[in-house]
Amino acid sequence: MVIDTPSLKEHFHVPFTDRFHDTAVTARALGEFVPAVLRSGILSLRGGPAQAGALGRYWFTTAREVEQGNLATPHRLALIDDDGELTYRQLRENSRTLARHLLGLDLDEIRLGVLARNGRGIIYPLAAKGYAGASIYLLNVGSSLEQLTGCIEENGINVLVLDDEFLERLDPAVVEKQDLHVIVGHQSRGHEDHITLRDIVDRPWVTENVSLPALPKHGPIVLMSSGTTGIPKGVMRPEPRLPLVLAGMLKKVPWRADIRVQLHASLFHTWGWSAVNIALAARATIVTHRVFDPEQVLRDIDEHQLEAMVTSPVFLKQILEVPDNEKYDTSHLEFIVSSGHSLNPHLVRHTQERFGPILCNVYGSTELTLASVASAEELAADPTTSGKVAIGTQLKILDDNGREVPTGTVGQIHLRNSTTLTGYTNPGIPVDKVGELVRIGDLGYLDEEGHLRVLGRIDDMIIVGGENVYPGSVDAILDAMPGVADVYSAGVEDDVTFRRIAAWIVREDSARGAALTADDVRDHVRERLAEHSIPRDVHFIDELPRNATGKVMPRFLPDR
Repeated sequence: MVIDTPSLKEHFHVPFTDRFHDTAVTARALGEFVPAVLRSGILSLRGGPAQAGALGRYWFTTAREVEQGNLATPHRLALIDDDGELTYRQLRENSRTLARHLLGLDLDEIRLGVLARNGRGIIYPLAAKGYAGASIYLLNVGSSLEQLTGCIEENGINVLVLDDEFLERLDPAVVEKQDLHVIVGHQSRGHEDHITLRDIVDRPWVTENVSLPALPKHGPIVLMSSGTTGIPKGVMRPEPRLPLVLAGMLKKVPWRADIRVQLHASLFHTWGWSAVNIALAARATIVTHRVFDPEQVLRDIDEHQLEAMVTSPVFLKQILEVPDNEKYDTSHLEFIVSSGHSLNPHLVRHTQERFGPILCNVYGSTELTLASVASAEELAADPTTSGKVAIGTQLKILDDNGREVPTGTVGQIHLRNSTTLTGYTNPGIPVDKVGELVRIGDLGYLDEEGHLRVLGRIDDMIIVGGENVYPGSVDAILDAMPGVADVYSAGVEDDVTFRRIAAWIVREDSARGAALTADDVRDHVRERLAEHSIPRDVHFIDELPRNATGKVMPRFLPDR
């Protein structure tokens, strides 16, 4: 088999300024990157020239991290998931076997879709993508049949790895029309119609004559935005030659080599995808499960003496609500790092009370990855901060006309870095940019000390009687109210003021929750916020409709 490969010049030239033109930001990032990586021990020196060769061939990708882990610590446990345990050597060999299988399909171009929950069913394909030189599309597990069909057709996906629970969402007509190669990932039952990942990795001799490319192509990694209707937007992200933004993470979050980590952030989402690559780069032992269970998380931390937790606020809140959670020994935890949603001060304080002052926060987006990082020390001092702008990221607050606003003034957050999206898979969708800066979609401001203060989504802000109201501020107040288990606030139409706040509340399973009334809710807000922030409507519901990453889906709220 002959595999086309890029030239040596293309592979080893590192164009720092091709897409990242701010010289000062780049120079600072370079100055911080090497010390941060060496200090953490993430870039292993074990393996000698082979390590340098892996970096040259695979850049900073899942394939490189797996390759490094095999060279440095082959017998260390890499993964503990619902299907068992894998060492770094096993993870490497199985990923390469899958890569050879993909190459053996003799496709002009491998366009690999993955619809899988956390575990080897998504990690194998991520690594195999790098080994085979494919493009990969991480599909949202909440996708409907119509959305999955749209993603396959719009992106020309020709190989699909999916957990068997999602087979019912796969239209047989699309499989035939697209000549789609289907591989079943996680299995809950036997399968005769489709080959499985287990079939492939358990029989490496079937493709042992297929050679992996010496210098594989580097197709994009495509993550799907969390749209609730229509075809999700495919966000194209380049594989980084040198991820300068990693310095910003390592400076504020104490990642280190050989750490043991509980990872339940969704791997198909930007935060989970980023975290699993950092963890593999650190030669970590990763513990993860397909379905989030807050008590299982605590059991894992206790049983495996885990030292780090990668989470999101919605999951963190559920962990804190586990009855008698103090019975689990979590004293080995060195840090908890959260991202994916905003952290409110009440949740920060509650987490610090339970686990100590070890909570860090990462702010970013699907399109732009890392914007800012708050260290544990910064959050302990000020639970409202999103941290300072990350090293390697250029961030500005702009007004509606694209002009930079003064310090302390609210505006639209714009940024860019070396992992910013290159575009959408649908060329008809424009990237919302001002110059080279991309709009993240949030409102916020930078204070006098350079801390980023995020107020909420631009589309969420409403004007009540001439006053700006941010639903997130109402959520933060109500989340701390006794009797409230969960809450979501948003703007609704009003005949008098045009817009008013409404709140959807899940009562706590307690006497306080049972006694909670709409007037109690309004009084609680009235005592703490201005009149225009008081909810006009208060809806009590059994649970908030959330997608697979924990975000509330407003269109499914009653009386919206």
